[in-house]
Amino acid sequence: MKKQQQQVNDSFLFATNNVGGMQLDDLQNEIDETKWNTLKFPENCKIIKKAVCGAEFVVICNEKNEIYYFGNFGTSEVHDWNQLNIENNVKNNLKYLFANYSNLIVQLNNDNITIFNNDETSQTLNFENCGIKFIFTGPLSKQFIIVDNKNKIYEVSDSLKEIDTSEIDNYNSNTIKCIGCSSQAYLLVTNDNKIYGYGTSGFGELGNLQSTLEKFQYMSTPFEKESEIIDVKGGYFHFVVLLKSGIVYAIGYNCIGAVDVNNQNNFNYFIKLTHPLFENEFINRIYCSSRGTVLITKSNNAYFIGEVVYALQGYDCDNSIDENIQSYKSKSLQYFENKLSNLIKEQYYNDISINLF
Repeated sequence: MKKQQQQVNDSFLFATNNVGGMQLDDLQNEIDETKWNTLKFPENCKIIKKAVCGAEFVVICNEKNEIYYFGNFGTSEVHDWNQLNIENNVKNNLKYLFANYSNLIVQLNNDNITIFNNDETSQTLNFENCGIKFIFTGPLSKQFIIVDNKNKIYEVSDSLKEIDTSEIDNYNSNTIKCIGCSSQAYLLVTNDNKIYGYGTSGFGELGNLQSTLEKFQYMSTPFEKESEIIDVKGGYFHFVVLLKSGIVYAIGYNCIGAVDVNNQNNFNYFIKLTHPLFENEFINRIYCSSRGTVLITKSNNAYFIGEVVYALQGYDCDNSIDENIQSYKSKSLQYFENKLSNLIKEQYYNDISINLF
């Protein structure tokens, strides 16, 4: 007998008082800004197949491939769920969902892509002939990256632009491990543990390289031979890199402590992200907000650094070393993670968690 899918109909928001562009008191009459708060999904979304986050919106897809959005997206009221009007071709062939700063990106089964803009207009990119191997983006990125099956890398913004990969050692599509996306820059991690930067750097996030790079260029790092890179995430103007050893490095914008909690200087080189509060913890997940960083440990403790802290003022944290970092222990986080795992059936280079902290 086929196992029945568990039905879930709730999501969790930790109060930042500005989720999806609306004040949280618009969501429900009674809200406690120091606890997780339940946000009901639409009645037609008993089972959630896919979910992604943009900068100020959340998108969910139900088992019928109907898409709903919540937040600052489209032309409707931002404080309620709205169904996105999509053509039957998109609905019947939906494969993956992605979201960046203001767009919803839908990859179809034939590898064509439909991009829904913030005003609900759409455009289509045809990759049917060459196929798509990867798509990389992030909630704060104003573009997204496509890697096709012919080893070409494209940046998609207002137009489609092929990125020069000539300086990546022995490049082919199997070279790529992951790509982290900030608002206008990218860090490409290769399987030989090297990092290459591309795009526009405003606050040193591409290191000592020039402010705008027209091709992927090698960036020297202190950890290339130290430990394997597991993940890279981008905030608006900073990047965070997680190593297999559980150590985290960061680079870029640091005016409120997302890169180094000990000062507010921007960094154009990778610095180890450390603090007495979590120096003995093993970090196994990383996330970024615009100017903040979230570290999740193997024991499911969470540490909020930089901008995120200002959303947590008043919360009864376990520790508070200084104004730039707060933490809470595993019970609440584990409950949230378990609930989230029931909601998200697949996570294809996307992180819904980034906008739920």
